[in-house]
Amino acid sequence: MTEGFFGQRGITDGNDLYNTIRFMIQQELRETRTAVPVKIVGVHGGGVGAAPTVDVQPMVTQIDGQGNQTPHGVIYGLPVSRNQGGNAAVINDPVVGDVGHIVISDRDTSALRSNDGAQSNPGSFRHHNLADGVYHGAMLNPATPNRYINFNGPGISIADEFGNTIVTSSAGITLNGVLIDRNGNIGTPGGVTAGVGTSDSVTLQHHRHAGGPPPDPGT
Repeated sequence: MTEGFFGQRGITDGNDLYNTIRFMIQQELRETRTAVPVKIVGVHGGGVGAAPTVDVQPMVTQIDGQGNQTPHGVIYGLPVSRNQGGNAAVINDPVVGDVGHIVISDRDTSALRSNDGAQSNPGSFRHHNLADGVYHGAMLNPATPNRYINFNGPGISIADEFGNTIVTSSAGITLNGVLIDRNGNIGTPGGVTAGVGTSDSVTLQHHRHAGGPPPDPGT
């Protein structure tokens, strides 16, 4: 049994000269790839250092003139955009399963990448090719963040998956439930234990002075 494949030409594209020319123009325009939704299938490198590269699977399949689909292959080794200026960076590398966008360069960037960003000639005469994409962040990501920086109105919330939190508000900064107001006063719902000099590991709640009771609160 032979499996048949069709091109992009539709059933009316050859009816007259106008349709034929229109089809040819559309074919050229379809070669201009600009931005493509993809899923991360591999991550290489990353962390404190150079940004990683990723292997991605385009998420919108190809179809022929009859509507038959053909999935894209995996695109390997695309660079990842990172929020970095000089030696300062916010590091949040993608992980396998993330869905995001790649933005396609209009010329071959392989030589530029091989030369670590030094000005280079294009590596070939290809243009708007998926191999010259750069991964730019997540979209339609199914995961709910469990560690984040959230700019929520006038305040900021920072949390990690261990349950540690930092929350800013008009009252001050709350660090794991401990409020530090804007004048430097500290209010804590938990215990306080000193850890310096002769007061090492002495709780203020149960501290006793020799020869007398503990001081009254507020004195």
